[in-house]
Amino acid sequence: MSNNPFETAPNLTTSHIRRQDLPTSVRRYADKLAAQIKEIYAKYGAKNFEELKENKKLSAQDARKVADLFKAFQKAVEKKEIEPGLQEAIEILGRENIHGIEDVEAMLGKDFVDISKVPPIPYTADDLKKSKEIKEKTGIEEMLVLFVADKDGKPLTGERMNELIQVEYTKLGLGKFLFDTDWYKNEDFFTKLGLSYEWKLITKQIIPDSKDKRHHYETGDTFTHQDTQEFVIEEYAKKLDIPRDQLHRPEPFQMLYATALHLIATERLNGKGKGERILENEYHWSDVLSSDGAVADVGVADSDGASVLRFTRVTRSALLGVCLSRESFSTKSLDT
Repeated sequence: MSNNPFETAPNLTTSHIRRQDLPTSVRRYADKLAAQIKEIYAKYGAKNFEELKENKKLSAQDARKVADLFKAFQKAVEKKEIEPGLQEAIEILGRENIHGIEDVEAMLGKDFVDISKVPPIPYTADDLKKSKEIKEKTGIEEMLVLFVADKDGKPLTGERMNELIQVEYTKLGLGKFLFDTDWYKNEDFFTKLGLSYEWKLITKQIIPDSKDKRHHYETGDTFTHQDTQEFVIEEYAKKLDIPRDQLHRPEPFQMLYATALHLIATERLNGKGKGERILENEYHWSDVLSSDGAVADVGVADSDGASVLRFTRVTRSALLGVCLSRESFSTKSLDT
């Protein structure tokens, strides 16, 4: 008998279900349960459940654990359940603000995601409940986004995103992903800087009072620290009791990836023409520099395509603000 729990297990009636036919996030959860079962097999030198059951050294604790794992495995496969951490995140933030494996594959292509490389969600329930407090106090919503690498394992660059995302935009009638790449087509932030596998909480809107501000203060400037977006971020952190070092400006194509992912996912959830566009009438100013030393920003992500611009740090504009990503303030994640 095989030691693959999809093929052999006590009282397991899933022989009619093929692994490849399961939704990717369900398959990931089932694979994780299967891996834990195999660890117990290996601990006792067993090749399958029958050998494990007959092993006289099998402890009562491990016997209960493997039985519970098989029950969870069967339930996941039969009822198409996802892992508890992801389900809890959906219950707290709402399905429209959670963009995991299925949403990424809908945008980048079926089986694009290497599910073995998807990390645990690094946020606790308290981290996610903080999103509700943020919305109540500031009107700002956060979404939980899974970022991925390219299929070959290399960072997913803006250049590669443009090729892949435009396919789905065209299919759904969403217009263009990027407006014009001429000025930055050879910039490192477009051709080299890319994404890797990680989860991030990102604001869907520009944070309050961050528009019409300089980027940051440096000694010798003729304006004050209070004139800058950095000061606004510090005040935002204080108001919400979040350590400043846990808040970051997303990179240009982190933000545009999240923007596209949310639009495609909500278009699929809500119906044609009902997808939610982020940064449709404003810009997010990143910390990433262009080759001429200006600071890159992205936005006006309408059907004509998102624009990528650059400004010196002393620029002020009524359209130019800042979005933020937020780290976990706990050492224990939802999946722990």
